[in-house]
This record gives sequence, C-alpha cells and structure tokens, in this order.
Amino acid sequence: MKKILIVSLVCVNVLLVAALISVNLNRAEAQVLRGGNDYVMITGRVEAGLEAVYVIDMKTRTLGAWWFDRTGKRLRPYTPRNLMSDFGRKR
Repeated sequence: MKKILIVSLVCVNVLLVAALISVNLNRAEAQVLRGGNDYVMITGRVEAGLEAVYVIDMKTRTLGAWWFDRTGKRLRPYTPRNLMSDFGRKR
C-alpha cells in the first residue's frame, strides 16, 4: 500500500512540474511576440546595504536605475543615462 501511494505521489508531482513548464514556455513566447525583449533588467548593489534595479531600454539606448528607500517605503529613481553618449558613439 505504501509503495502504491509513493509511486502515485511521484507521478502527480511529475505531471505538475510538466504543467508548470508548459505554462511558463507559453508565457515567454507571448512576451517575445509583444516586443517584451526591448528591455534588460538587472539588480546590483549600489553601496553596502543598498541595492538597485537597473533597466536598459534597447530601443532608446538609455539606462534607468531605481533604489528602494526604506524610510519612505518607495522606489526612488537615479538620473537616466544615455548609453550611446557615455560610450562615445553616435546613433
């Protein structure tokens, strides 16, 4: 009886993982079709105990960054940067 229960639980878990992977693959394809690949988002440390979210807009070649203000409990932006002028290239 225990063996049948364990085998059936393993089978259910395998089916759930397969369903999860299938749903995530369909979402990724939908994002690419809508132009969801125009941005790159990464996180990084700005200073000790402070992290930021960096977003690169691939169309306009700009870099935006936001950090979380714990006292005000909101995101605060840094000044956006034009990557083409920062790297000395013209469009």
